Amino acid sequence: MEDCGYGFGCSIDLAFETLISRVEELLGKRGFRIFTRLHLCDLLSEQDKENFGRYVILGACNREFAGQLFNADINIGLLMPCNIIIYELKSGGCKVMVKDPLNIMDLIKNPIAIETTMQIKELLEEMVEELPKLKKKISLF
Repeated sequence: MEDCGYGFGCSIDLAFETLISRVEELLGKRGFRIFTRLHLCDLLSEQDKENFGRYVILGACNREFAGQLFNADINIGLLMPCNIIIYELKSGGCKVMVKDPLNIMDLIKNPIAIETTMQIKELLEEMVEELPKLKKKISLF
């Protein structure tokens, strides 16, 4: 697993669209749904688009955890959803990175929110750890 200080993830040798589908599938198995999908090319100028390959920001949320968090702190919406980025690497393959929900929970002192966020992080780490296994499963067929 790779770390960038405010998130964690991994590189994987899968096609961009295939990887997005697999990430969504793995998130779904853990009770998360994708509520937002933002493509970087929709944000950038034409000149900036040339510097990046395909890049998507997925906003995922788990209803059960969302309810717990909003009950703990009504302003929690400022820190949601769980963001997952998927982007192409110039060297080939893609990278998946997940915003570390515990990093932002330092801002909140509510024990329920912190406990819930720890559970969320555990599920997201499981998902990231499962990604490299997908390549092996796909290669078998």
